[in-house]
Amino acid sequence: MPSLMRTTVADGIYRTLRDMILGLKFEPGQELNVVDLTERLQVSRSPVRDALMKLSNDKLVDIFPQKGTRVSLLDLDQVEEERFIRTGLEEQAVKRFADRWTASDIAAMEAAIAQQKIMEASRSYEQFLVWDDTFHSIIFTGIGRTRSWQLIQSQCGNYHRIRLLSFWYEGVSHDVIAQHEQLVQAFKERNLDLVLEVEHRHLTKLLTEANWMMEKYPRFFVAPNQNQGDHSKGELR
Repeated sequence: MPSLMRTTVADGIYRTLRDMILGLKFEPGQELNVVDLTERLQVSRSPVRDALMKLSNDKLVDIFPQKGTRVSLLDLDQVEEERFIRTGLEEQAVKRFADRWTASDIAAMEAAIAQQKIMEASRSYEQFLVWDDTFHSIIFTGIGRTRSWQLIQSQCGNYHRIRLLSFWYEGVSHDVIAQHEQLVQAFKERNLDLVLEVEHRHLTKLLTEANWMMEKYPRFFVAPNQNQGDHSKGELR
């Protein structure tokens, strides 16, 4: 029972810390101290260490032997690998969805867009991204592939972080909404060529946005040829 309890507590801490990292409340490169986290979360050290090890496996935390722990810097190679995973799955999903969508699917997508407009107006970009993910999840649920969407969510944390960071730049969120509206219209017209063109443009836009993000927030990114450190071993401090 104690072991099960520790696992359950560690899972809860993992989700809490992961949400804070994905929401940029813990910024890339920020030091994480186990003692500080235990006091902040009102838990013991063991489940915090377990949670940090799991976050290390997600490439969201770096553990340096005998030195400490920090939130992983954004590594564009890692981001691109995660984008590759998402693009491969989603481009196949939209092909199926284009033939299978229902009126309720389209209504749900339009409702998500409406919520994005509200969040954009209030500059609530974390919630904007929640509704962005809701929009895309409808494609997967509409074809009965929720596990594929869950895989994207679990494996693409760094891609999530850089997407959120991109919204800090003027006009990016507006472009996202416009592309979502174009995608919905293409679905309505059952124009698969246009669906694939908009989808490809939508999922590759970060490639062009990455340069200005690195220029504006260099402290958040791995410098060229920089080694992030050992992600699998080390002392958690």
